[in-house]
Amino acid sequence: MESSFGQEMLGRIVQDRKGKEVGTLVDFVIDISNGEISDLVIAFGNNLDISRVSYPSKEGNVYIPSTDVSSFGQVILLKI
Repeated sequence: MESSFGQEMLGRIVQDRKGKEVGTLVDFVIDISNGEISDLVIAFGNNLDISRVSYPSKEGNVYIPSTDVSSFGQVILLKI
């Protein structure tokens, strides 16, 4: 069963706390113990060096903990 929330969120722009675009949401990780989103999977923009971020990365995507998200809306805002 597909989640309409999940499908609506994918592809949204992700910005840092200064409003600079850092990438787009390509997936998220669900903690199966409580059903909450634990991490956002962000495809970083081409102009950003993924090796300089302090978050784990895999296959060109960065995993940002949901605790570092300020708000979910048309744009996803990070606390960083």
